[in-house]
Amino acid sequence: MASAPQHRGHRWLQQGQFDLNNQNSYEAADFGGQSQQPQPQHQQSFSYADNNQQQQFEQVRLKGGAGWYDEGRRNEQTEIWGYNPYDYDPFSGTAGGANDVNTSSFLTALELNAVVFLVLIGSYEVFRRLFPNVYSPKSSGTRTRRRSDDSSGGDRLRAGGDCGAAPAVNMTTRLPLGWVSSVVRTSWSTVRSAGGLDSYMFLRYIRLCFRITFTSALWGIIILWPVYATGGGGAGGWYFLSMANLTQGSQKLWIPTTFIWLQTLYVIFLMSDEYKHYLECRVDFLARGEGMVTNVQHMYSLIVERIPHELRGDRALFDYFNRLFPGKVHSTAVVLNLPDLERESQRRKRVQRRLEKSLVYLEATGRRPRHVVGRKRIRCCGIESSPLFFGGKSSNSNSDEDGEVLRRGEKVDSINYYTRELSLMNERMSRMQHDKIELAQKGNDTVRASQWISHAIDRVSTVSNRALSGNRQSQDDGLITSFDESRRNRRKPLALIILDRIGIDFISGGLDYIQQNIDEVVDSVVGVTMSSTGFISFKDLSTLACAVKTPLFHKPDVLVVRMAPEPRDLIWENAHVNQAWSRGREFTANTLLAVGAILWSIPVASIQALATVDTLASVTGMDWIQTLHGGRVASFVNGYLPVVLLLVIIMVLPHIFYAVALYYEDRKTQSDVQRSVIGRYFYYQLANIFITVTAGSILESLNEIVEHPTNILAILGKTLPNVVGYFVAFVMTKMLCGLPIVLLRLPPLMRTVFKKVVFREKYLTQSELDELQYPIKFRQLWYGWEYPNLLLVITICFVYSCISPVILPVGSAFFGLAWLIYKNQILTVFDPGYESGGLMFPMACHRTLIGLICGQLTLAGYSIIRGGFYQALVIFPLPIITIKMLGVFKTLYIDPGECISVERAVELDAHNPMAASSFDADVYRQPVLAETIVEPQMRQDSALSSLCKSITVNLLFRVDETNRSKLISTLSSWLTELKLCEVTRHFIKSLLSSTSLYNYVNPS
Repeated sequence: MASAPQHRGHRWLQQGQFDLNNQNSYEAADFGGQSQQPQPQHQQSFSYADNNQQQQFEQVRLKGGAGWYDEGRRNEQTEIWGYNPYDYDPFSGTAGGANDVNTSSFLTALELNAVVFLVLIGSYEVFRRLFPNVYSPKSSGTRTRRRSDDSSGGDRLRAGGDCGAAPAVNMTTRLPLGWVSSVVRTSWSTVRSAGGLDSYMFLRYIRLCFRITFTSALWGIIILWPVYATGGGGAGGWYFLSMANLTQGSQKLWIPTTFIWLQTLYVIFLMSDEYKHYLECRVDFLARGEGMVTNVQHMYSLIVERIPHELRGDRALFDYFNRLFPGKVHSTAVVLNLPDLERESQRRKRVQRRLEKSLVYLEATGRRPRHVVGRKRIRCCGIESSPLFFGGKSSNSNSDEDGEVLRRGEKVDSINYYTRELSLMNERMSRMQHDKIELAQKGNDTVRASQWISHAIDRVSTVSNRALSGNRQSQDDGLITSFDESRRNRRKPLALIILDRIGIDFISGGLDYIQQNIDEVVDSVVGVTMSSTGFISFKDLSTLACAVKTPLFHKPDVLVVRMAPEPRDLIWENAHVNQAWSRGREFTANTLLAVGAILWSIPVASIQALATVDTLASVTGMDWIQTLHGGRVASFVNGYLPVVLLLVIIMVLPHIFYAVALYYEDRKTQSDVQRSVIGRYFYYQLANIFITVTAGSILESLNEIVEHPTNILAILGKTLPNVVGYFVAFVMTKMLCGLPIVLLRLPPLMRTVFKKVVFREKYLTQSELDELQYPIKFRQLWYGWEYPNLLLVITICFVYSCISPVILPVGSAFFGLAWLIYKNQILTVFDPGYESGGLMFPMACHRTLIGLICGQLTLAGYSIIRGGFYQALVIFPLPIITIKMLGVFKTLYIDPGECISVERAVELDAHNPMAASSFDADVYRQPVLAETIVEPQMRQDSALSSLCKSITVNLLFRVDETNRSKLISTLSSWLTELKLCEVTRHFIKSLLSSTSLYNYVNPS
């Protein structure tokens, strides 16, 4: 026997013996074929050093009589990887790789999933009639109310674009599945207007995947199925229509090679068309704000990062850009770090919420609520409990009149207490907002800012004049931190020159670099008030196009600009974070998550080792589980508990990625957070597929590849093609169970039922009723969760499209049903809270091509194993072409979609020269600075609502103190004549006699 490498991946080289006497013990039915007769014993040694390896293996395969999946192959797999992949049940979670699912098991699973599908669809048909606010809030006319304290400067309701708009789909039909025809007939323009450009491109991506899989399935049935069926390899089951049924080194291997070439070109062709359409939609979005845009001013605005200290102020930033683009700047806004103001705003919202709760309690019971100062309240599902009133010390003082500060533990009248607190907080918030806005306008140092601007402009002018006059003399490129020209041109002392020559300048430069990074860390950690982020709005698009495409400063890391996101897309809590600090944390997170993907086999192996009956039986009092029902319960637990735990971990992953992007990396937009989740979740799913199939560690495989680089294709070729039945069942289950669950919307349904059962509506405030009817969290389409699920299926289809094309019809059916269900949800349910202009679509297409490369490499590796060395050489250029197309698509479509072209901008400015007349200088002002004085929101169905608002707002707060007493007496007599209940009259009179409500409202 030839010498073999001494590592775990090649232990079979030392043993390498195949015993085929027990061929009958192997269930050939696992592959859909018949049991083979026993064959004579045949032993054969294998070695990478043996040049006749392929011929020897072919002899073993033919004598084994079970096609590619004979007993010899099983033993070889066991010795290569140290495990037997056929000892693992994908639904049992036991050790080993993912076992294949035979055709009979697949049919059984299909019947079970079909029953589940019918039950879920039937449940949807019933529940959509019982809970229209959950399943068709747009069609049912459920309007979402946006409170003033929850809206940002740019969060203005679009005309006719809320949930009360005309429904796009008729969901009131009583016919079962009657909504399907309406969804299918709905035009793409309606989808775009109903869901925005992000949802529109998401649905276009599903259609792209459907076209790829449907066309590939059609031609696979016509071309590949007959070729594989007549291959003569003796394979059965799934593999009768796969490359496994071709004989070793067959000339028919050229057919799948040609097919993968045609499929790759077809995918590139379709993706090019979709990218063209994306660019058109993206340009329209940047030019006219099409989609779910609430304010078009963001199309004329830029976000500026890494603003120098001298320009960190609204006035300084305005002056600088106004010097660069005279008369073209509309407004500027520098983001402030306002933790104190944000805390005060949160406290005021809590007081407002509790005042509303107290008023509702008064109306519902007729009794004035009392509570103990400082006592906590229970909050569940966004609904706060009434105060727990027991114990405490009674207070005889009237907090509304004498202004005495009440101590913790005292019993007080809730309405009077929270009314006074709200009045004080309104006054305090107004003062703090005024101070912060003045600070934003003034900036850090007005004098230094003026000097910085003048010096920067003079510097640019000097360089331009020298260039025009032909003077090529080099100019100092130091940092602009001093404005003394003589000091800048001063000659260094001889001692410093000598020190620089011996390397001291290297140390000095390193210290300067460290100091620069320390300053950035201090800005982010200590939290200076004036941040390095700001926004600029221009008066026309042509100026904006020039500004975003032109280097504004001679140093590339100063004044970095890009198109501003929509105000609703911004995460204002992170907007002040320094860009360099955020990028550094992003690098750290990517490194740690990459290590986690490499070590992903550790939690998988831990689950498989711990989630067993033996482990449970070791717990005191649980030994009975091993013998319950004759051991059938033990088999069930061993089969499903590991899978359930693994699925739970996988389901938790996107939540972890979301938290990392939002709270650790401090990303500034919701769309950026979703893009980060898409990329990371996709790669973790690929890692999970690899581990599930091979039951090995990615780290071990990397070691194998490092020691034997030529084995990278063999690893893919030996593992993935062997479990096509497993993935067919996987895609089928996602189609028949996963997609109906998306339609059924279990989380909001359970939340709604829970609230209706536990809470009484008469004790709920208007904001709590709004959250009960249509919670904000569940009206969003979470792209970071949905895109990776689609990417996983299309990647599986690419991997098996040529090796075993039976998966393509199942994948096509999945994307067809996904298109129908998600289109229905976009038209009737999802109401996006922001609009990024389809920025998630290019990332999804990029990951799709990564999946295509995985399929190409897998086919190349499998072709080598099947003796198709020349076919593998022909396939080899495809990954290179695909990688090249990634760059081509970025250059042709992604980069041009980042901003509008100058030519298009000039045309639009000529068509709409007065666009800036409707702009607001506070659109990009932080919401906490734009909050107005708040008052309790009354329930819409309350008798107090319209009456109190008309009295307290329209009358009382518009008169002076002299006429107020006369108005109160007139209103009191008028209230006596009204046929109102005693509670209502008492409440309104208490409002009229209260000075606190009048005090905190600005009479102007």
